[in-house]
Amino acid sequence: MTKLDSAETKTAFAARVGLTKGRISQLVAEGLPVRADGQIDVAVGLAWIEDNLDPARRNKGGASPAPARVSTTLAEAKRLHEIVKVQRAKLAFEKEQGLLVETAAATRTVFARARAERDAHMAWVQRTAPLLAAEVGADPRATFAALDRMMREHLEHLADLPLGSFGDGA
Repeated sequence: MTKLDSAETKTAFAARVGLTKGRISQLVAEGLPVRADGQIDVAVGLAWIEDNLDPARRNKGGASPAPARVSTTLAEAKRLHEIVKVQRAKLAFEKEQGLLVETAAATRTVFARARAERDAHMAWVQRTAPLLAAEVGADPRATFAALDRMMREHLEHLADLPLGSFGDGA
């Protein structure tokens, strides 16, 4: 392989970058720099391709890339690494501001709240049944049994509803 500071023919350059000679000719028409003698300065050509050709579309021309060529350049890897660092910092900031919570913590909190509400409803039945029975002159045991059954059916119905049916909570 020739040095990076040398020039190559379109065919040799195409083989270097994993494209066809026809695709290199198209890229020349799109602005890939070519020397006056028709050859491509390798360093300039590689830089142009790095800046102008979509990485996802490289190596699609049928020519296989050189064996030593890695699909991701060091510059691309560094760029992706920086993007990930920025995304992580943004998530950490949003969590610090209270805009994000951990899924496990949210699940535990919602489950604990649901259990507390269920228990409160069942305790309400125990407190209310004797008062209701005395007010209407009914049997306290029968009143408790009927209220308990109805409350359990109501709670079971609520448990069967999908979360989305409760709206967004706003």
